[in-house]
Amino acid sequence: MTAQRAYQLGIVNKVVPAEMTVVVAKRIARQLADKPPLALRMAKEAVLKAFESPLSEGLAMERKSFYFLFSTEDQKKACMHSWKSEKAC
Repeated sequence: MTAQRAYQLGIVNKVVPAEMTVVVAKRIARQLADKPPLALRMAKEAVLKAFESPLSEGLAMERKSFYFLFSTEDQKKACMHSWKSEKAC
């Protein structure tokens, strides 16, 4: 399967020239590193759980994580940052 075909099917969200792969991967890694670590960890767990569980269980885990994360200090910081940049929380 070509990279372009994988993109068309939604398997990947970006296709870049081979010589740009590492540059783009590092850029994405930096963007992820700027995100709240707890939220990233829980998002990763939810994605992995989705592959091994029925949809209803995956959605329940996502909902549970959302509610939990909404009460964390990370959420408060993100909301304050959004407020300062005039975006809604």
